[in-house]
Amino acid sequence: MQERTVTQQEFLRMAMDKLGLPTPREFAERIGAPETTLKKWLMPPEAKSNYREMPSTMWVLVREILEHEELKRKFEKLSNKIAKSA
Repeated sequence: MQERTVTQQEFLRMAMDKLGLPTPREFAERIGAPETTLKKWLMPPEAKSNYREMPSTMWVLVREILEHEELKRKFEKLSNKIAKSA
């Protein structure tokens, strides 16, 4: 079975959703990118004049932010569980 590749646009929208950052402005601030650049990354590849390929370093950064937030949630959940049992 062939694995489906996630598009840049899908990846960014999924990250925005998981981080609870619904607007491009909020997400751009979180990743340290200009909002106008993020909007170009969010365009579908068919939008030739506006679409821009996201650098590989940004893919890595967004993945690391997602991993960090997931670990933070797990830590908070465990901390709350420990506090309740004490």
